[in-house]
Amino acid sequence: MQSALEAQQVLRWLMIVRWIALADLILLIVLLVASFANNEELVQIFGLTHGIVFLALIAIVGIGALQKLWSWWFLVATLITTGPPGALVGEVLIVRKAKAILATSTGDTSDR
Repeated sequence: MQSALEAQQVLRWLMIVRWIALADLILLIVLLVASFANNEELVQIFGLTHGIVFLALIAIVGIGALQKLWSWWFLVATLITTGPPGALVGEVLIVRKAKAILATSTGDTSDR
């Protein structure tokens, strides 16, 4: 990511990552609550839903890495932390870098 155009593209992709990661985090919390409450029906429903959303998160982060929007560490961090924590932390770090590039290209240094 070197140009302002690339930084804008990265920021658009990261917005998708952020929403998927937040949805996955909410589903994971609901799944854990249902599990501790021994509610098998909710565990089945939210377990499947969480699994699908987690796979979507991994796919989006992986596609971004293949397109060289960010490096492979983001995918590895997302996998190692089982999704939302790594994705959300990685997203924050990459957004900072993208915004710094945008600020440099426009001459604005107030965001740094």
